[in-house]
Amino acid sequence: MQNSLESKTIFLTGACGGLGSALALELCLQQADVIISDKNPRSLNIMCDKIVEQGGKEPMVYPMDLVGATPNDFYQLYETIEKNIGKLDALVHTAAEFSGLTEFSHYEATRWLQEMQINLNSPIFLTQALLPLLKKSHGSILFTTENLDTVAKAYWGAYGTTKAGINHFAAILKEEMEDFKVSVDTISPQPMKTQLRAKAWPAETDKGLVQPEIVVERYIKLLNMTIGR
Repeated sequence: MQNSLESKTIFLTGACGGLGSALALELCLQQADVIISDKNPRSLNIMCDKIVEQGGKEPMVYPMDLVGATPNDFYQLYETIEKNIGKLDALVHTAAEFSGLTEFSHYEATRWLQEMQINLNSPIFLTQALLPLLKKSHGSILFTTENLDTVAKAYWGAYGTTKAGINHFAAILKEEMEDFKVSVDTISPQPMKTQLRAKAWPAETDKGLVQPEIVVERYIKLLNMTIGR
């Protein structure tokens, strides 16, 4: 029986992170044509080898540092996908930047701007650049967000602000894309055992935390439901 994600082209950001790497593996195991993206080319190549070793379909690699990326860089990505593949069925955002809980009065401007760029500006303009391909395929866009009640509290700074912004942007885009039959959804993962979470709760035990592989099931289910609906 053919997997419903088999041969579907999916662009994944943050592919070397805790959640992103688990999702990349599962998508490749389901024989999707996955384009994995992250800032470190060497890490991407290592992960590519691991995926193949575990029986997954070899992914395509597209290194991209979201800190310095511009709308023109995202348009070049669009041109590359259109020229070499011809289609895009889904865009999944898992890339994130978080340096720890900090009182706003002590927040450095450079850190604030970097977190805004990676967590908010880049996913928005990356989505904009790839929309023409997603409209053609009646594709799916998934944004990774957070429990907004948690990140609206003290010390969450730019990270909390960006996650609220992404939620708001996704709601706007969802309405705009209805006539084009492009699905736009957000996923707020349950607390996971990742390096990013450890920056917020360094003394936290593993009790109550789930492995990213468990959360991945939600992404797979949603992609199965929304691609080409």
